[in-house]
Amino acid sequence: MRAFVLSGGGNRGPLEVGALKTLLEHGITPELIIGSSAGALNGALLAANPCLEQVQRMAELWLEAGRRKVIRSNNLGMLWQILRGRDHMMDNRFMRRFVDGCLPSDRRNFGDLPVKLYVTTAHVVSHTLYIYGDDPSASIVDAVMSSSAVPGCFPPTVCNGETFVDGGIISNLPVQLAVARGATEIWAVDLAVSMSTPRAALDLFTLLSLTIMPMLYDEVLHELETVASIPGVIVHHVPIYAFQDVMLGDFSRTEAMLAEGERVMREYLANPQPNAIHYPMHWHEAQLPPGPPGTKPYVSQATAKTS
Repeated sequence: MRAFVLSGGGNRGPLEVGALKTLLEHGITPELIIGSSAGALNGALLAANPCLEQVQRMAELWLEAGRRKVIRSNNLGMLWQILRGRDHMMDNRFMRRFVDGCLPSDRRNFGDLPVKLYVTTAHVVSHTLYIYGDDPSASIVDAVMSSSAVPGCFPPTVCNGETFVDGGIISNLPVQLAVARGATEIWAVDLAVSMSTPRAALDLFTLLSLTIMPMLYDEVLHELETVASIPGVIVHHVPIYAFQDVMLGDFSRTEAMLAEGERVMREYLANPQPNAIHYPMHWHEAQLPPGPPGTKPYVSQATAKTS
């Protein structure tokens, strides 16, 4: 069974759409789709109508998201939310309205989809992955919103007093779930993390991202290594590193992202490397900037690993 596994990546979601367009143009279509966070939205839209025309519509919807400003924030508003002790800084009502409008009227629940879809969310306290998709009556919109609830940014899903957030905090590229649901051929479109681009001035969100995302990405690589070692399973790991400096809510580079996703997937299809895991580049010692007075960089052999 062929599965598309789509990672989270926030505003970088159009990169996945470009990659999906290239896959379908080459006759590579999914029998199973698994998505986390932004990949949950892309996965739901593709599962609703898995054809090239739908991918083109997905590209138009990402452009529309920018025009409609589905993610709205301001510094004073976020500060006020923090001072009030709220569990999130940004409103998700516009995003929910947008996601709801993207789905056809006859594709509201998981059982309505022509292609099997699974979406992840994460239980905060136990750090356990919960899966939408086995219950055909579950709401697709609810699943996408829960999977996209970036902790601290958007409101979490609260059910019976328990809190659930973005599935990417546990498994941002859930390839093991794909195998558990019967996949033997996996196309893993990975909005990957790379530490190869120096950053001079950092805003708060970028600082948090650079602090947290590398740790989460270690789990992505571990999952890929595990799946690639399973006899009878083929995984195509297609990492896309571009546009890591995009700010949450910035849709100004959507067209460029769509084109870059197409380019990266075309490049991979020209030279496929099944079961090869692509590791992000790390800085060599000579590339590192000067540190605070009295320090010097320590680069262990593990840290120096490159691909």
